[in-house]
Amino acid sequence: MTWEWVMYGASTKVFVKEIIPNKLISTEWGNPATTVDYKFTAVTEETTYVVIKNYGLNLAGNDLIQAIIDNTGGFTTVLDGLKGYLEHNIKLILVGDKYPKEIRNQK
Repeated sequence: MTWEWVMYGASTKVFVKEIIPNKLISTEWGNPATTVDYKFTAVTEETTYVVIKNYGLNLAGNDLIQAIIDNTGGFTTVLDGLKGYLEHNIKLILVGDKYPKEIRNQK
């Protein structure tokens, strides 16, 4: 499938490796490709704990540290937005606010 971020004019191909309903979504994406696993654990009937692991990064040293920081921040931002929407029906627009076009264009 293709993930698109219209506000950034960016997209990437994503290969879904495995889906175990209510437990796991495993994907592969990026260039070079890495694996991203989304693991879901029911805490109560109404709550779920999500752990996202990204592995297979062919980096070392400062490049690896920067990738970890970027990926952690990106996945956390998306999960925060989903939490606001699912629990409170609020569209937080966190991704758009994180990198507004006025700031992106200055880099």
